[in-house]
Amino acid sequence: MSRKAFTLIELMVSIALTVIVVLFLYRALATQEISNKVLAKNATKLRQVDQLFNLLYRDFLESNETKIITTFNKEYNIVYLATKYSLHNIPFAYVMYYVNAKDKTLVRLESAYPFKLPVDLEKMKYIFVDRLIKKVSKFRVFQSQQGDNQGRELLPGEAPRVQKKDEKSVKKYLVFIKNPYNSLLFEVAKSD
Repeated sequence: MSRKAFTLIELMVSIALTVIVVLFLYRALATQEISNKVLAKNATKLRQVDQLFNLLYRDFLESNETKIITTFNKEYNIVYLATKYSLHNIPFAYVMYYVNAKDKTLVRLESAYPFKLPVDLEKMKYIFVDRLIKKVSKFRVFQSQQGDNQGRELLPGEAPRVQKKDEKSVKKYLVFIKNPYNSLLFEVAKSD
């Protein structure tokens, strides 16, 4: 005798197994969606860090004049640059980096004219403001000059290094930015 139909128990077992498999697939899909959101968020942060690095690097590398000022808060510097690099199509830009005291945001100001803080209201219309990173707890820039013993103090009995005539001077800038999400530390070496 051949069987042509499923019994009620076999049908119920197959439905239960199908429901279990569907629940596992649903759970795996939900986990994958969470993972994709985390990866997208991290990729966005990495892209922002990369853009900030490129911006700072180009500003320092193409600058003719750099002035670093330590503020009353030793965790922050103000950096003035006269640079050929511009975000706003200015042929020769005057740029300032500083951390806004209220919301701890790293800000980049750019103008075709020299300026200093506090900015005059009449000059404000000629200044472009770019907010770069929020919640900055430290923004420090250090400068050394190669040829003067790499900017370090001389050891007892050590003579200062004399730069040769054909040797180019190399300025190095060490930039350190820290916020709750990450820390960025890089060096820009620029020969004169």
